Amino acid sequence: MKILIVAATWLEVKMLTDEFELVHETTHLLKKYSFDDIEIDVLITGIGVAFTTFHLTSALTANNYNLVLNIGIAGSLTKELEIGEVVNVITEEFGDLGIEKENEFLTLFDAGYMDAGEFPFDNGILKPVGLNGFTNLKKVRGLTASKSHGRNTSISEIKTKFSAQIESMEGAAVFFVCNWQGVNCCQIRAISNYVEPRDTASWDIPLALQKLSDTVIHTMREMAVGVN
Repeated sequence: MKILIVAATWLEVKMLTDEFELVHETTHLLKKYSFDDIEIDVLITGIGVAFTTFHLTSALTANNYNLVLNIGIAGSLTKELEIGEVVNVITEEFGDLGIEKENEFLTLFDAGYMDAGEFPFDNGILKPVGLNGFTNLKKVRGLTASKSHGRNTSISEIKTKFSAQIESMEGAAVFFVCNWQGVNCCQIRAISNYVEPRDTASWDIPLALQKLSDTVIHTMREMAVGVN
């Protein structure tokens, strides 16, 4: 089995890769590892949709993978999720791709520029290819934005407009690219903070990173058993 782990920053995979055996550094963004007979490439795309789309498309064009695993931290739009909780994101939407009017925001679907059923969208929603994966994790809906929301007005707007439970800056790009490339994908994220007026003192990134690493390692071990 060959897996591509995709993350925005090295910070989000450092604890994880410490458990892997480094095989080869292809570039400063792509490194090859092994773990219990599983081949694992780790791709660091940079933060945001544009960088993720470019680097992931390049990687999938040059290599064949059985699974793309998008991991990272995320902000929760609901208090029903706990800081440090690890979730499986099973739907994604682009939260700021559209048209801003005087009193409302229109997605490209709302504005009539795209059909909500146009591939790879399903009623305006992106879903992972092949599997939703990891049934032991809570399934949540994701929203991808080009900014980390931190103002009451903009937070209220996205909560009213969308039904997402978590926010990231890359998830929808991964689903979009993998759908076009026909590659199985899954997104796992750990909650580091609540999406509210920015107060990093209430965040717990170290806890989220530890829980994320523990969960992915556990998943890799289960995969290795299946392979063997």
